[in-house]
Order: sequence, then C-alpha cells, then structure tokens
Amino acid sequence: MPEQFEALRLELLRSGVSPLYVERTVTELTAHLADLESAALAAGFAGAEAERVARATLGDDRAIAAAICGLPELLAWSTRYPRAAYCLQSAATIGTLPGLPLVYCIEHRPELVRWGAALGIAVTIVGSMMAALNSLIVLV
Repeated sequence: MPEQFEALRLELLRSGVSPLYVERTVTELTAHLADLESAALAAGFAGAEAERVARATLGDDRAIAAAICGLPELLAWSTRYPRAAYCLQSAATIGTLPGLPLVYCIEHRPELVRWGAALGIAVTIVGSMMAALNSLIVLV
C-alpha cells in the first residue's frame, strides 16, 4: 500500500514540506486507507470494489497535497525562510573552504610524504651540484 501514495510523497517533498511530516502523513494515510477498506469490506463490498470505495472516501492526492501545503507550520524551515537558509548555507560553505586543503592533506598523507621526500632529495642533489659548480668557478 505505501506505493499508492508515492506520487503524493514526491509532490509534498517538491512543495517544500518537511520530510518528517511527509513520512508521517504517508504512514497515517496508509493506515487510514486500510481502515476504510476494512469498513467497506464489512459493509459488503467485494475486494476491488472495497478498495475503490476506500480510495474515493479518502479523497484525491492533489486535494490532500493542497491541504497539507496550505499549513505553513508543516513546511521545512528552509522553505519558510529561504533568505535565512541561503545565508546560512553560504556561511557554512565559506566556513568550510579553509579546511578543505587540510582535509585533502590528511586524506593523502602517503602521497604527500613521498612527494616531500622526492622534493627534498631533488633539492639536495641540485644544491650539491650547484655547490660543486661554484667551487669549480672559484678554483679557476
């Protein structure tokens, strides 16, 4: 039965309803639909007919979505206050940027150690060659 409300779930999430309320709504609608179907079966309807009657009694997904989206307290705070959410997101992004090189260095320690060792060896070799050439120049 949960797949019956998948379109409603997606529509509510796209509309900015908090995911917590979306899951709660789908769970409650599933339980309510099962209760309505049981009541229709008890009233004497056949299986498929009871399901159709229960779905008709419950109502259209668009009407349910419109009723839920009409309640601002069910919307995610980022939907209710988009400017504040945008500023906080920007501040968080800017705050994490200086730490990214550190995270990269921690994650790639072995490569950086090898690169540092190779650079140290190269500087030592070039420095000794330059010292040797400098001593040749001085001797001449």
